[in-house]
Amino acid sequence: MANKVEYGISQLHIGTYTVEGNTVTLGTPYHQRGAVSFSTETNQDQNNFYADNVVYWSGYSGESIEGDLEVAMFDDEFKKQFLGYKNLTNGGLANVKGAIKPSVYICFQIEGDNESRRVMMYNCTLGSVSREYSTVEESIEPVTETIPVTVVGDNIAGVTMAVFKPADSGYATLFTAPTAPEIAP
Repeated sequence: MANKVEYGISQLHIGTYTVEGNTVTLGTPYHQRGAVSFSTETNQDQNNFYADNVVYWSGYSGESIEGDLEVAMFDDEFKKQFLGYKNLTNGGLANVKGAIKPSVYICFQIEGDNESRRVMMYNCTLGSVSREYSTVEESIEPVTETIPVTVVGDNIAGVTMAVFKPADSGYATLFTAPTAPEIAP
């Protein structure tokens, strides 16, 4: 039975997404703890063709997904692996201007009223971490970190994202050994 509602995000995993020729290689998934939210929006261009003084044909192209990934705090290992941060000789962790960031995939789990589902987004680019520093007032409010994400999608299969149900063969291994997308015949 399909979900009527879905809620929550957990099990956030990220790994490198490498393309050489027609071969896609997915790196080992890294578990980034503290997932708070991942808001996404599909961007596409509407193309209208006019004839007989009306819109004769209309279609959409250039589909991509953009959004913001919010976590309690991105850990140091995540920042080094995926954002190009470097250790300083005096022990600090530095955000390096112009650092080259790898393309990544992002996968996570969402809960539902009937079953949990797992989502995979292919060939993503990550922006820079945003956070707010503020004083403590009457109560302590945790501060989160956010990073912009653009989902380009797999250019070989044309897949931007996939949703896996527990019965799907890719569900069990999504967080340990994900595979590149292949469209079923």
